[in-house]
Amino acid sequence: MLLSHVWGLFAHPREEFQVIQKEQAERPKLYILYILILTVIPPVSVYIGSTMTGWRIGQGDITRMTASSTLSLCILMYLAIIVEIYVLGRAIDWMRTTYTDLSKRELSGLAMATYIVMPLLVFSVFAIYPTIWMIFLTLIVASCYSAYLLYAGVPIMFNIPKERGMMFSSAILSIALVLAVVLMITLVIIWVMGFGPEFTS
Repeated sequence: MLLSHVWGLFAHPREEFQVIQKEQAERPKLYILYILILTVIPPVSVYIGSTMTGWRIGQGDITRMTASSTLSLCILMYLAIIVEIYVLGRAIDWMRTTYTDLSKRELSGLAMATYIVMPLLVFSVFAIYPTIWMIFLTLIVASCYSAYLLYAGVPIMFNIPKERGMMFSSAILSIALVLAVVLMITLVIIWVMGFGPEFTS
């Protein structure tokens, strides 16, 4: 089911959102499982890329991180991503009363948040081969497609006109950007507090 949604959102996103809208109304708790599965991709990819493949800047030597230090950072990354998706979903639910007429207490906000960040989570698999230009390029592509899914999906998921969906999507995007900045600051603080990586000799 999850893989079919991921493929559908890349192949025919508008039609897939109609399927998702019906599913999340019938089985809202399913999205908690989706989040737990999708958020595994970034930390696992980072772990493989940092400990096995290694980083190379320019023509320098390949740099790898120790397995123990990378594992602790990846666990923290996994938890931080889950928290960010959940907070984004709750923020969408909170704003929903302003932009929609939905009165039912469903997890549509969490469903929307899950699929907004889906391209970023899926494309993070490229961290297995961590070169600067590839990470930068995939981040741009994934971010642009996430924004597209947001603006395409909100009117369908919440059954509102496109004009109101545009305003709602812009509000969601603003919150998502703030949460992304908070996540980066948090990771820097964790790094400074002594949870930074250890490199192999």
